Amino acid sequence: EKSWRTVCIIPAVVTALSALSIIRNSDDAPKGNFHEMKVNGAMPAISAASSFRDGAYNLNTWILFIQYGCCFGVELTMNNAA
Repeated sequence: EKSWRTVCIIPAVVTALSALSIIRNSDDAPKGNFHEMKVNGAMPAISAASSFRDGAYNLNTWILFIQYGCCFGVELTMNNAA
């Protein structure tokens, strides 16, 4: 009766330990950690608003947005939810 707890807890602990190990021992990018690259001047600091603006002005973003909208509409129709 308590075996379901073991089945849920053991993978959760293993996953949490793996995540902590990856966070502690790996780099953010192939060239190093973002904070260190910004301090050393190897990576420019870009604001979130600037990054969003660049994405919003990109035509490819809008094409993917429309394609996803059409795909989701087809999914709703196929699942009889429309």
